Amino acid sequence: MRERVLNAIYKKLDEEPENENLQRQITLLNMASICTIDSFCLDVVKNNFYELENVSPNFRIADTPEIELLKQEILDELFENKYLSEDKDFTKLVNTYTSYRDDTPLKELILSIYNYINSSPYPLKWLDEKIEMFNIENELDKDFSQTPWGKVLLEEINEELIDDIAILTDSIDGLEYEKDLDEFKQTIESDIKQLTILQENLNNWDKSYEIAQNIKFITWPRKKVESEIKDEIKKIRDNVKKKFNKKLEKIFVSDSKQSNQDIFDMYDILKKLKNLIIEFDEIFSKKKRDKNIVDFTDIEHFALNILVKGVEKTTDKNGLAYEKIVKTDVAKKYTEKFEEIAIDEYQDSNLVQEFILSSISRGNNMFMVGDVKQSIYRFRQAMPKLFLEKYSNYETVGTASNDINGRKIQLFKNFRSRDNVLDFTNLIFKNIMSEKLGEVDYNEDEYLNFGAEDYKKINQSLRTEIDIIDLKKEENLDIENTEYLENDNDTEELEHLENIEIEAKYVANKIKKLIDSKYQVYDRKKENFRDITYKDIAILLRSTKDKASIYEQELIKLDMPVFSDSNQEYLDSIEIQTIMSLLKIIDNPMQDIPLVTVLRSNIGKFTDNELVEIRLSDKYDNFYNCMQKAKVDVNSQLKEKIEHFLNQIETWRKEQEYLALDELIWKIYSDTGYYNYVGLMPNGNLRQANLKMLFERAKKYETASFKGLYNFINFIEKLKINSGDLSSAKIIGENDDVIRIMSIHKSKGLEFPVVFLVNTNKQFNEQDIKKNPVLLHQELGIGAKYINYNAQVQYDTLTREAIKNVIRNENISEEMRILYVALTRAKEKLIITGISNDYAKQLEDIEQQKNIYARKDGKINPILVKKYKTYLDWILLVYLYEQANTEELLELNRIEQNSILEYKMKNDEKENTSQKVIKTLNQKIIDKNKINKIKEQIEYEYPNKLAIDIPTKSSVTKIKQMKNKQLGIDFESLDNEENVNKENSTADTKNITFEKPKFLQEEKDNQITNAQKGTLTHLCLQKLKPKKEYNLEKIQTLIQNLEMNKIITEKEREAINPYKILQFTKSKIWEQLKNAKEYYQERPFYINVPASKIYNEDIEENVLVQGIIDLYFVNEIGNIVLVDYKTDYVENGKELELVQKYKNQLELYKQALEEALNTKVDKVYIYSVYLEKEIEIWHICWNLNIFLL
Repeated sequence: MRERVLNAIYKKLDEEPENENLQRQITLLNMASICTIDSFCLDVVKNNFYELENVSPNFRIADTPEIELLKQEILDELFENKYLSEDKDFTKLVNTYTSYRDDTPLKELILSIYNYINSSPYPLKWLDEKIEMFNIENELDKDFSQTPWGKVLLEEINEELIDDIAILTDSIDGLEYEKDLDEFKQTIESDIKQLTILQENLNNWDKSYEIAQNIKFITWPRKKVESEIKDEIKKIRDNVKKKFNKKLEKIFVSDSKQSNQDIFDMYDILKKLKNLIIEFDEIFSKKKRDKNIVDFTDIEHFALNILVKGVEKTTDKNGLAYEKIVKTDVAKKYTEKFEEIAIDEYQDSNLVQEFILSSISRGNNMFMVGDVKQSIYRFRQAMPKLFLEKYSNYETVGTASNDINGRKIQLFKNFRSRDNVLDFTNLIFKNIMSEKLGEVDYNEDEYLNFGAEDYKKINQSLRTEIDIIDLKKEENLDIENTEYLENDNDTEELEHLENIEIEAKYVANKIKKLIDSKYQVYDRKKENFRDITYKDIAILLRSTKDKASIYEQELIKLDMPVFSDSNQEYLDSIEIQTIMSLLKIIDNPMQDIPLVTVLRSNIGKFTDNELVEIRLSDKYDNFYNCMQKAKVDVNSQLKEKIEHFLNQIETWRKEQEYLALDELIWKIYSDTGYYNYVGLMPNGNLRQANLKMLFERAKKYETASFKGLYNFINFIEKLKINSGDLSSAKIIGENDDVIRIMSIHKSKGLEFPVVFLVNTNKQFNEQDIKKNPVLLHQELGIGAKYINYNAQVQYDTLTREAIKNVIRNENISEEMRILYVALTRAKEKLIITGISNDYAKQLEDIEQQKNIYARKDGKINPILVKKYKTYLDWILLVYLYEQANTEELLELNRIEQNSILEYKMKNDEKENTSQKVIKTLNQKIIDKNKINKIKEQIEYEYPNKLAIDIPTKSSVTKIKQMKNKQLGIDFESLDNEENVNKENSTADTKNITFEKPKFLQEEKDNQITNAQKGTLTHLCLQKLKPKKEYNLEKIQTLIQNLEMNKIITEKEREAINPYKILQFTKSKIWEQLKNAKEYYQERPFYINVPASKIYNEDIEENVLVQGIIDLYFVNEIGNIVLVDYKTDYVENGKELELVQKYKNQLELYKQALEEALNTKVDKVYIYSVYLEKEIEIWHICWNLNIFLL
């Protein structure tokens, strides 16, 4: 910043070389205090630490992960003590805010409240005041409309009623001209009358509540009249009814007394919550003092305490009350020191920073620079309201008024972008951004005016491109934007990555075309056009999580350099995972997953077949011990490999006892050559930088009062669990020629000639306001759910509903500002892409809504804007309203999915390597014999070609499916529920969809499928004990115990049919099982089967087949009986279909069992859970064969 100011002064001095004031500024610049607000606060604390109690001058600033983990440790310790002391208040909190499974929700609630209140100057005071707002025991009869929450709700209802009445009134005009429609007109008039009466009484809660409850929309006349107008008006009326009924369900739910009672009922539990937060704060502060560490929040509050004594309420000359800051002596010294205080990015300030800056100012020497339309850090508790208050109250420079609080200078011109980018941005925001949504009225005073007049014109399209990839509904592709209007579904549901991949392919192809066509960009320094380069292009995403890597891969596939500025993937990168796995087994080698990870990596260099061979040495022991045992049986080459690896691990285990952690990690890099190896991988520089960062992190960790390998591993694991991460290494400089992928937030302050704004169909995140039991707002305070643990009742209080509505509006305003930032990053060309499930329907839906809602104050009605939850919908909404004015500004393109895939196939149709080599050799003068020899080597064909496509490993299920397909048997009529999760083949991974683990599944994901029901039934059958008698009650208890032990979830418990389990205990198989000498359940097996037997091809190879046998037992006469459970739907009398379907599978089970036990299997049964009976399979097969003959 100092350098930029100096350059600006020199530039001005060139224009005015005799200006002595400018010359003096160059001298004074080095003495100026130019720093961030955090740096200024730190300087205040360091120089005035003696003003604080219990703060050492040599404190260390802890980084964010360290502080977050410390908070978790303190919470764990605090909760443990509370449990041990059987604290009744704590027990009530646990019962109220957690389930019996876990107390994590209460911990998360404490942290979220604690983090939020620290953006206030006096956190605990704010919390106390806002909780006391619930203490209305003596005001239970007060009209709810007089509360701050009631005012917010009634104001919102009033605005919506005004719109609804206007919409219905306009619709009547269409009925005036047709006599047959009088009855319909009267119906609409009745609706208007009822809504008008409600609107007129919104100054009284109880009266409006009573009126709302009694509003009845009369039935739409059934009179048969052919009229398009009538049908359109019915749609409009239905829309108004639906909206009103939704408000009735959420807002007009109780009268004043009940609403106030709900609020007061939560007072006691909120007080208990406050006390627990205070206790947490005290322990947290003490722990930080003991460790001599502080965080950035501490520094701000320390500086505040040094500079501000407190606040006192006073009035201005007009009699208006306001809070005045009382300065300390230290603050007065700073006030004398600074003649001028210039604050950049003022729109991102919070209340603590405002207090600090006000305390050092003289009241008339603050120069604040900012653009409220770029305030995008509300999640960090930035308060755009601070900027807006001054923006509204200050007089514009040049006005005649003398009685002013301050002056404002409006900077009209934009010197970054071409006029086409600015005009498109203005078009969008003049339509959707208003004081209600966006918190600023985007009018001509706010327009971006073209100032970069040095841009030269060029004969190429500069219009903004909006490219929408249409995935057509009939393809049944589930993407986020499946419903275009407001819906109650969770918006955080993950998109199908394959759909993002389609968009990423399109963007990569588009960039490739720009590069290949030598698209021209203007070089303002050289004042001429040049070919576009990779660094001229940026891809912006609302969120990079899970998506940036997909775009990165698609660009890499087309040999284009790319850098993804995403923090979320550091701990998930392959190089960090591998080294962390190695550290885990150095600490404790008895961990199978980390051990196998290292063995399969370039460090271990073991093949899959070698690992299988090691595992077969002992199927039940841990893998480390298997390696010790395998040395006896395996060949000499593998034995040597195992010994080398085990010796290396043992060496590192000894060295970790005396080496510093960072030294151990670097020694591992050196001993294994892994650091050099990752350097040869794609993005090798980044991977090496990540490994260096891990080394530095370990060094820093041990200097921060933590010691030891075990603790470091724990630290990293906790970071993962608590959704923390370490930033990826930054290896890209400003001039590196790469395409940048980044979030919109990270792009703020940057500029690029060409910007791709992608994934615009992503819905806005509303999870916080939907799921959090307690919402927080700086002015309205706390919005708590009513929760009565004893009555098992919970619902939203009206305080929560009011705050939820306000936060939702603030979130939409924030999303508008984020979109504004994204659009204004482009200098010359803006390309917007998104995915639509059904493009035609999406446009039709928006068009219908557009016809219902008239413009309001020259803008699109904010109520309509609020209905839509994606950037793409907003852009299309503006396009349909402004279609006549868009021809010169934008082009809207529908992109078919197939066209993207066809383009990819076309690119793949290239000369193969052998043809290129031979062609090159023929062009050179080389001995023909040598050419023929090389040609023979290159074109060599493997004689066992058929074996190439045969997997070395398969599962019984895969083989069963393949055999049925070969026979042309269609089992579509049978619900294929079996073996989906039971046997997972690694042989064919092309079409496998891996299920998300339960702990990663959202509630919405947890719909129990038929396959999962089958797995759950298997689980219950395994838990039955043959020596025990069962009835329905005992079966239900068994299922409940599975839930209590966290083996299954509540939803899974509800999906299990206990009657079906009980019926198994009444079967003939169960009778035999009760008398069995031995029984075995869920026994996995591996068997080598000739490939020729499976694939009907002449192949001299074996396939390793894996499977799991549900049950086998030795009956009372010593014969072996094999049983397989099936939960498929099958009609009674069609047992043969079930047998035919699973015959091949059971043949393999029988063969595996006979080879393992060296004994013949006497009987094989299928137990059909659906039919509740056993089927003796070999008896039926024999009959079936006779029948087929």
